[in-house]
Amino acid sequence: MAKRKAVINESKCDGSPMCAARRMCPQKAITQKPDGGFIAKLLGGGTASVNVLSCTGCGICMQYCPHNAITMVKRH
Repeated sequence: MAKRKAVINESKCDGSPMCAARRMCPQKAITQKPDGGFIAKLLGGGTASVNVLSCTGCGICMQYCPHNAITMVKRH
């Protein structure tokens, strides 16, 4: 049975260190790669990514992303 998992569109993600989707994920499945400039590295921002093993597919992150960068897809 396929489960829904969050997927982040990196071109829409702004890399904010205050990422609401990362903060609201109950499984802490969203992390951020420090791929931005000095400020992003200093403050902990960067493009978000999802650990598909931790993601339960609840969709909370999708509701909190202000840039609509997160969608839910079925994965096996």
